[in-house]
Amino acid sequence: MPSDLIFIVDDDPSIRKLTAVLLEDQSYSTRAFETGEECLDCLDDHPSAILLDMMLPGMNGLETLKKIKERSASIPVILVTSIDKTDTVVEAMKIGAYDYLVKPYDETRLFASLEKALQQNSLSSHLSFLKNEINKLKTGIVGDSPIITEVLSKVKMGAESGAAILIEGESGTGKELLARTVHENSPCSGGLFVDINCGAIPDTLQESELFGHRKGAFTGATETQKGKLELAHHGTLFLDEIGEMTLPTQAKLLRFLQERNFERIGEHRKINVECQIVSATNKDLKEAIRQGTFREDLYYRLAVFPITSPPLRERKEDIPLLSQHFISKYSSQIRKSHIGIDPKAMQVLIEYSWPGNIRELENTIFQAMIIGSGETLQVEDFPLISQTPTKSADASSSNTPSAIPPLDDTIKSAIKAALRASDGKANLAGEKLGLSRSAFYRLLKKYDIR
Repeated sequence: MPSDLIFIVDDDPSIRKLTAVLLEDQSYSTRAFETGEECLDCLDDHPSAILLDMMLPGMNGLETLKKIKERSASIPVILVTSIDKTDTVVEAMKIGAYDYLVKPYDETRLFASLEKALQQNSLSSHLSFLKNEINKLKTGIVGDSPIITEVLSKVKMGAESGAAILIEGESGTGKELLARTVHENSPCSGGLFVDINCGAIPDTLQESELFGHRKGAFTGATETQKGKLELAHHGTLFLDEIGEMTLPTQAKLLRFLQERNFERIGEHRKINVECQIVSATNKDLKEAIRQGTFREDLYYRLAVFPITSPPLRERKEDIPLLSQHFISKYSSQIRKSHIGIDPKAMQVLIEYSWPGNIRELENTIFQAMIIGSGETLQVEDFPLISQTPTKSADASSSNTPSAIPPLDDTIKSAIKAALRASDGKANLAGEKLGLSRSAFYRLLKKYDIR
């Protein structure tokens, strides 16, 4: 159902009331104004469309239209006139009017024009978002191992069902790519893929980022802003690092999942959104539930269809394909004619444990391409990997507890390796491990790593 805010600007109170009743009967929200000046004073509330009368006291319709377009060119304005004069209509269109209606207007004509205007407004509000999205390289999932083939089959089944999907897995395993695959195969594939990294947003801004806010709702809210959830209408919302979401934001997200509507911060107007929900985490959410940092009821709402993103050590047969993919990806950037990897070097890559998973492999290939000078990358082009001792096949496949290092030791080793590879720069080391800055510094503090 519609939930858009429509401004009605007309000096005739009966017209204002009748139009408001017609629109609200279709579940639109309305604000009515007698003059153009009153409308302009409230323009920061970001109406979805404006019905603007031509004949107004003080500033007339054309003058008001000019002022509106100067301040917010994207808002569609439908001009309403008592006299169907071609020259007036042409002038209004030149200024930027979306359409015009002649009084007394037909209801069918009104709603048809308004619906098209709202579609234009939606496209305009997504324009800057889309400009960023089209610059993202959509590589898809690379690999043909049995485990990744099974995962992709499950992803497509979940996507076609439209159910909420939770993708669990270690950092760097390609959870976002799986989420994009869900989007591309879901009934919402025609809409936007909107992602929000809960771990990269300060706790105090999570709710605003997700649900949006009204101007003046809190210190620093200098203008009304749509949230990521609203942008994802008829598309997919990807909640990355969902385990980092604060409890207050979890409560509001749960309410949305139950009711399929929400309110921006500082507003009391319900906004209806239909979208595919995909979440991802590298945390054990059931443990977080036991610790009281994650809501159990929200978990079951998000994990209707759980999927595990496998670590690279469980799909090593994909390493040659992935490596060649990254060589192709960076060949133009590096401007070197690398065409492959020497078999001995490939064996080193396959035997390595890859604690940072695919992200670590990508970084490793990129670094090797910078170092390497020949057509094929050699063992010496992978100094960090080739110098790392590897366990024998028997040890790696052993089920004895001694064959598996404690999780804390593995985490410490990964952090120290990332710091060494980043010359001690914590921000770069965090990126290599696929962690937000705040999450990486928390780990440094927890394990007392300096």
